[in-house]
Amino acid sequence: MALALLSAGGFAASADDGRPPAPIGTGHPPLSSSVPLTELRPSEIRSAPTSAPSLIPVDQPRRAPVRKKELVLFVGGYGSAANDGAFDELKARFPTDRYEVRRLGDDPHFPYDTYGSVDANARVLTDQIRHISADYSAVDIVSHSMGGVVVDRALAGGLSSGDGVATYISIAGPHSGADFARAPAFVLPIIAPVKDIVRAGGVLVARDPQSVAISDLATASPVRTPTGIVRVDASLATDGFVNEFDARDPGVPQRLFLPATPRELLDGHGGSLINRQIGDLVVETIRTHTVPPDRRDPTTRFLAPILWDEETRLWRQVLLIITLAAVSLYVARFLPFCRGPIDRINAWCGRLLHALGR
Repeated sequence: MALALLSAGGFAASADDGRPPAPIGTGHPPLSSSVPLTELRPSEIRSAPTSAPSLIPVDQPRRAPVRKKELVLFVGGYGSAANDGAFDELKARFPTDRYEVRRLGDDPHFPYDTYGSVDANARVLTDQIRHISADYSAVDIVSHSMGGVVVDRALAGGLSSGDGVATYISIAGPHSGADFARAPAFVLPIIAPVKDIVRAGGVLVARDPQSVAISDLATASPVRTPTGIVRVDASLATDGFVNEFDARDPGVPQRLFLPATPRELLDGHGGSLINRQIGDLVVETIRTHTVPPDRRDPTTRFLAPILWDEETRLWRQVLLIITLAAVSLYVARFLPFCRGPIDRINAWCGRLLHALGR
């Protein structure tokens, strides 16, 4: 720019320096005083930079911050174990590049005794989440059966969105207690001389009907969800083990589905963990951190409550028969010729329970 202005200034000076024009072919003699060639002051003429601006070395590219994964934490039910594979189908549905899937009880520092106190297990759950939540962008809890009561107690004890919890989906959760816990909690202390026979039968068929957890389940009640946590409940209509009254959870959206496989038809409680529609609900709730729209078809919405009501009646009848059988065994012990054999069977069942860790 300076050179251009100098050239322009020189041309202007030669064209008009204040003297009359010279004849063609002649020129003016040099002036005795210098004529400024430009009006720019030296301080206004900027020189080219002497050095290039600093550049980021090629071998040190800028790196985007590492995105934290979300933690999906499964909480199993009564008598479950961290390595039993119950949640395997659900676990496979979460991409490993975005989610880390864990299960309460898989860390020996935070043991989960499913036969122990629900309140104690709730404290373990709270401690584990508070210990590791900073490593994740959010914590999503998925519970099954009694696991829902453990989570309820943890929320009642102070676990909240402030601890990183974003969503809580309960599958087949007995939020209002369970008939199959209330009956043995009341009856077994009365029939103490034959209770080991009843307990051994329960262990061989399903789970031990006597434990601290059973006593807690017998008196469980719903818990209000803390603000900031997305909540939804899901069950299969063929689940009579946790029936429609056990699963009552006021204020929480509940989705009831029809069985889609023979296993889900025969075992609606355990089958709820492999039901495709329940799995879709779990994944979408965690992915969006909102309660998904109710996408159940009209047939499901109409038939599922009717089927669940019938299942509740059926399983309550089964429970009544089991209870009457246990009481009848206790009464039979008062017969002289029955006391000895019953006492021997009860003692043998006690040793069996001990051998099984119960």
